[in-house]
Amino acid sequence: MTIGFDISDFQAAVEKHWRYHNKCQNLSWAHFKREDGIFEIEAAPVYQSVFGGKDDGKKVWVGFEVCLTDLFTEPGMQIEAFGCVSYCPDYSPTPSIPIRGTFREHPFVFRLMLEPVPGSEPIEIVDTLKAEIRTIRETHHE
Repeated sequence: MTIGFDISDFQAAVEKHWRYHNKCQNLSWAHFKREDGIFEIEAAPVYQSVFGGKDDGKKVWVGFEVCLTDLFTEPGMQIEAFGCVSYCPDYSPTPSIPIRGTFREHPFVFRLMLEPVPGSEPIEIVDTLKAEIRTIRETHHE
């Protein structure tokens, strides 16, 4: 008997190798199962809203890095192909690294977004008065 694709385990594998360059607690996730049974998954950095100080009200986001070599060698991860896609208004509104493979024998297509989803709202508040990050809302949707 085959167990279905475990999206939470896949997310945990990605988050294990995602390093923000500054304080940020969330990723934006989107996923769905196609008619052919392949999972399409996206992960993107999130926007933050600054509270207090000279940048009060400003919408910002934190740079990050992901070690693909380490991600690709996660247990159960088999990568068939990957590449990169630049910003292009007619094709791709956000630069990304598309990855195709299997996770625990279940096929997936994963887009690692290199910028926040265009037009998305802030997910976190950067409180400069209390020197803390607070989540505004959930970041996961299907």
